[in-house]
Amino acid sequence: MHGLNTPQREAVLHTQTPLLVLAGAGSGKTRVITEKIAHLIASGQHEARYIAAITFTNKAAREMRERVAKRVKAERAEGLTVTTFHALGLRFLQIEHARIGLRRGFSVFDSDDQLGVIRD
Repeated sequence: MHGLNTPQREAVLHTQTPLLVLAGAGSGKTRVITEKIAHLIASGQHEARYIAAITFTNKAAREMRERVAKRVKAERAEGLTVTTFHALGLRFLQIEHARIGLRRGFSVFDSDDQLGVIRD
């Protein structure tokens, strides 16, 4: 937790209740979240497989994974979910495809795929 300011450190160590962290761009929110994840795992308070960090971009998810990996031994971080909202939604659809009438191996089209189908 080296380099965190007092409010950031308090957020990392807070465990009694849910905590909402509101702050502007570049203020260290992602750092607080990754430090909190690392602290929860390293302190033995939670196993990694019970923690999920969901973000908007692949870049942010990758950065969070890398930051946690630097703070926690690989075997302790096994099972940690750090992903995007879109990837998490896709994972649910892949697991429950039959229940909602989709075939195994279905495809999700992005904007470029959609335009390609329309043009063809």
